[in-house]
Amino acid sequence: MDASELLRAAAAQTGLNDFGPDDFRDGFFMLVDAINREADIREKCQAKLQEKFLNLLTQRLWFAEDLKAHPEIAQERIRAPLIILSLPRTGSTKLHRVLGATGDFQTLNFWQTMKFARVPGAPRGGTSQRIAEARDYEAWMYEQSPDMLMGHPLHAEEPEEECYLMEATYRHPTIFGHYDVPSFAAWIAEADLKPAYDYLVSVIKYLQWQNGSPSKPWLFKDPNHLGQEDYLTAAYENPRFIVTHRDPVKCVPSVTSTVMASRGIWSDLDNRHLFASKMLGHLSSATDRHMEWRTRNPHIEVLDLAFSEVVKDGQSAARKVYEFAGLKLTQRALAGIRGWEAENPKEKHGEAKYSAEEVGSTDEEIRRTFSRYTGAFSDYI
Repeated sequence: MDASELLRAAAAQTGLNDFGPDDFRDGFFMLVDAINREADIREKCQAKLQEKFLNLLTQRLWFAEDLKAHPEIAQERIRAPLIILSLPRTGSTKLHRVLGATGDFQTLNFWQTMKFARVPGAPRGGTSQRIAEARDYEAWMYEQSPDMLMGHPLHAEEPEEECYLMEATYRHPTIFGHYDVPSFAAWIAEADLKPAYDYLVSVIKYLQWQNGSPSKPWLFKDPNHLGQEDYLTAAYENPRFIVTHRDPVKCVPSVTSTVMASRGIWSDLDNRHLFASKMLGHLSSATDRHMEWRTRNPHIEVLDLAFSEVVKDGQSAARKVYEFAGLKLTQRALAGIRGWEAENPKEKHGEAKYSAEEVGSTDEEIRRTFSRYTGAFSDYI
C-alpha cells in the first residue's frame, strides 16, 4: 500500500480534503509502512485491506464535513457513562452484550465502529447501507478466520468495543492486535494517546447526535482502557467504571489465541510465543497503572465483578450493575438478558482450549508477573 496514494484516493472519491485533526497522520504513515514491511498479508487479502483503510479515511472525511455543517454536534454532552474495562478475556464481552440487550443503554454497535459517518445525501444518513456493509465484512471475516467465532465474535448489530472505532485514529494499541507490526507496536507504546481519546469522544458525540440525543446513559467497554483511566475521566462527565476480574493464568493464553485469530483474518503468520511474551509485560503494566489510578482517585466509583459470576449468572451481575448505576432493573430488561443468554450459551461456537505452555509461558511465570494484581483482587479471581 502507498499511504499518500490512499489519502489522495479517499479525497478523490469523496470530493473532500479535510480529514479532521492531523494527528492521525504520523501513525497512519508508520502503520502502512510497517504492514508493507512486516505483516505478511495474504495476497488475496491485500485489496480488502486497502479497502478497509480507504473506508476509515472516508469516514474521517465525511465526519469532518458533517461537523462543519452542524456545529451543534460538538455541544453534545456524554453524561455519566458506564465504562467496562479489565484485562481481556474476563467476561467483559458477555457483560457488555447482556446489558446492551436490556435496551436501557446507548451502545456502540460494530457497524457504527466501521461506519460512524453519515453517507452524504442518503436517506437517514445511509443507516441501512452502513449496516449491510458491516454485515458483508462480518461474513468475509469469518471466511478468512473461522476461529474468530470462538475468540471474540463480531456481529454488526451487537455492542462492540470502542477500539474498533479508534482504529480511525491510527494511534491506538488495538491495531497491533490485527497485524504483526513490531515497529508500529514499539511506536504506539510511547505515543501520546490523548489525540485518540479526543477523537473518540468527538465521534461518540456525533453518533449520539445521529441517534437523536437520547437521555439513556452510554455503556462503553474496551480492555484497552485498563491503565488509561485518566484519559477517560478527563473526557467524560462523571464516568463510572466496572472492572471484571479473572485469573491471569487463564487470561494471557486466551487473549493470545484470540489475537492470533484476529491476525488470521489477514495473514497466516502465527508467532504466538513472541506475542505472549510481550503481552505479559503490556498487561501487567496496565494492571499496575490501574491500581495506582484507583489509589489516587478513591472518590471515583468502581464496581468489581468476578468472571465466574458474569459467566454463570448474567442476571446476578446485571443486578449489581443496575444497583451501582442507580437504575431500576425492570422485567423488560430481565427478559432481554434472558433472551441474550438463551441465544448465546457458553461455547456456542465450540470449546476454546489453551494453556500457558502453548503460548511459550508457564502458569508460574504468569502468576509471578501478576502477583500484585492477584493479591489486590483475590476476592474476584
